[in-house]
Amino acid sequence: MSQEVDGNYKTFPAGEVMEANSRVIIDSSGVLLYADLTHKSIGTIPEAALAVGQLMKVKLRSAAGTHRVRVKEAVAIGATLYGEADGEMQDTAEATSFQEGTALEASTAENDVIEFLYNNAGDTAAS
Repeated sequence: MSQEVDGNYKTFPAGEVMEANSRVIIDSSGVLLYADLTHKSIGTIPEAALAVGQLMKVKLRSAAGTHRVRVKEAVAIGATLYGEADGEMQDTAEATSFQEGTALEASTAENDVIEFLYNNAGDTAAS
C-alpha cells in the first residue's frame, strides 16, 4: 500500500529514547533512530521520545521554514552545519559527515538548541 504526505510532518514510532530537537533517520523496520555522523537525516523531532514505540511527529527535512536542532559545539551564525552523533549537528566537517544546513543562530556549548535551515544533503561525505 502506498502513502503520500502533503505537509510538513509525518508520524513514526520511536526506536529508542531521544532528546527533543534531534536529527533522526528511519531504519529498515520503520522506526525512528538518532541520525549519527554518517547519516543523512529525514528531519527533526520537536519533542523528546520518552519510550520505545512512542509515536513521534517528525518535521521533515523538506518542510517549509526552519528547524531547531541540538549542536555538539559552539557555532557561529551562518556556519555550515554537518551531521554528528546522537542527532546533533556541528560546524566541523568530519570525513564521514554530511552537510545538512546553515546555522541561523549562534551557540556557545554542546546541547544548545539553535535555529537552522536545511539545504540539499550532499551525495558524498565531507572530505
